[in-house]
Amino acid sequence: MTFLLFILSFGPGERLVYSAKYEFLTIGRMVLEIKDTITYEDRACYLITSILASNPKLNFLFSLNDTVETIMTRDSLLPLWSEEKIHEGKYRVNTRITFDQKEQVAIYDDTLTISTLPATRELLSFWYYLRTLPLAGIDTLKVNVHKSRKNYAIECLITEGEKIKTGIGDFPTILVSPQTKDKGIFGTKGGMAIWYADDTTRYPVQIKTSMKYGKIVFKLQEIKN
Repeated sequence: MTFLLFILSFGPGERLVYSAKYEFLTIGRMVLEIKDTITYEDRACYLITSILASNPKLNFLFSLNDTVETIMTRDSLLPLWSEEKIHEGKYRVNTRITFDQKEQVAIYDDTLTISTLPATRELLSFWYYLRTLPLAGIDTLKVNVHKSRKNYAIECLITEGEKIKTGIGDFPTILVSPQTKDKGIFGTKGGMAIWYADDTTRYPVQIKTSMKYGKIVFKLQEIKN
């Protein structure tokens, strides 16, 4: 089934700040930001970033410093280019991916070419794409996602979410639960859940995902436009 996009409720300058909690411990924060509009390969695009940083005072337990930068088209929100800089403890890796949506390939660091599925997304553009869909009244939707040299046909379960209390107020929500048979895309233990505000902003007010340390909950604390 094909869904029409809403008129976008976000744009350049939007900056969403989240607390990151493991169990009852606040371990750091994540910032999602639409940095600017740019022209890339003659396409009007958004430059978006995700920065996840742990609290330096907890470095004796673990350290996280992950940055993702993505260029996605303004009309379809499809990624054309993405770079990941992952620094987790002693593990460090930088990866650049060019997405050729017409030829359906992902090119890693200008050397390795991997075939992709039609209209494929990476995780950051996937989160923003879901903000534009009329989620209310939908049971499931399918989205193709590419990560770590693999393709995933993800089925997202859509349900009514509970009211989420955040640093900027309470939000009624719609819960999106991406499902896949392969756990690799959502961490070693698998699983992700995203609570979107059930209003015109469609802010992702809470995100729960798995990392090698365990389940991490990101909760919206601050918005700047």
